[in-house]
Amino acid sequence: MNTEDRSALPAPRGLSRAGKWLFGLVAAGLAVLLRRPLLALAGQAAAAGLLTVLALPLCRALEGRVSRRGAALFAVLALVGGLVILIALLMPPLIAQITLIINQAPQYFRALEDIWDGIARWEWVRFLGLDENGPEQWLARGAQWIGESLPGLVSLLASWVGGLGRAFLAPALAYYFLRDREVIAYRLSLWIPLKYRRRALAALREMRREAGGYARGQMLVSLAVAALTALGLLLTGVPAWLALGVLMGLCEWIPYVGPLIGGVPILLFSLPMGLSTALWAVGITAAVQQIEGYCLSPRLMAGATGLHPAAVLLLLSFGGALGGLPGMMAAIPAFVCLRGAARVLYHTRM
Repeated sequence: MNTEDRSALPAPRGLSRAGKWLFGLVAAGLAVLLRRPLLALAGQAAAAGLLTVLALPLCRALEGRVSRRGAALFAVLALVGGLVILIALLMPPLIAQITLIINQAPQYFRALEDIWDGIARWEWVRFLGLDENGPEQWLARGAQWIGESLPGLVSLLASWVGGLGRAFLAPALAYYFLRDREVIAYRLSLWIPLKYRRRALAALREMRREAGGYARGQMLVSLAVAALTALGLLLTGVPAWLALGVLMGLCEWIPYVGPLIGGVPILLFSLPMGLSTALWAVGITAAVQQIEGYCLSPRLMAGATGLHPAAVLLLLSFGGALGGLPGMMAAIPAFVCLRGAARVLYHTRM
């Protein structure tokens, strides 16, 4: 067939509307049938994306000195190696301290009940008419919750440690994401209709910038708060200092409310050691929060959110209603990403 014959052929057409619906239904059916492996792959991709975001600054800093391939490989290996060393050093004592809390929880709560019995004899407590049995019931419920929940937490941590050997795909994906990030972005952009491509890519770049800056800054702040809190509790003599420090670092992802959530266990597990120890522990926790508020966050976060405290509290309440504690932790970064995308779309439209 010559060139003229080929030009006379009709141009290939895309799928009809019925074909698109049929393709969508088949894809949805396959997604339902293969939901477990797809969820596992989605988790691997999410972990690889997080590693990519964290390793991107180091990769960019090295690209002027070595090739793109070498910079991506070194950045991923340095990040993963540091995480593996950190987990290998902290996980055994962390699991041991959580196990210690489980075993000694009844003793702690009995000590707290004795402390409350002494407080209940004070004249001002009787004058206020406080229910003497109320705190004892709260302590009994707290002991029951710890006895039921913490064993599951220990098994979850152990399963995470065991799953590290199966997480080899995430660093490999992160390496390819870093090495071929422009090519991958270009190929993905071809799926966006040409009419909306420019605005969509601008919104996605802004979302990536907002999410990356927030994640890197918040992770550094959380690590610093966890290390300072754990060191202070260790010097004070509070048992399970590492577990409580890690808990405070995790709660740092929840603005305003998180330090209060992490401070309650510190107070509960330091009171049986004596009133002076409890006061020292609370004072150290408050001092670390002051350091975080006036030194760490302004330098590391650099106004990454810029949200009013009332808006933050409303977002935390909404996230907690949707997904509990994980929803509260994800509410702020999700809103920051959506805000960045909406801002770019508005400016490009104007």
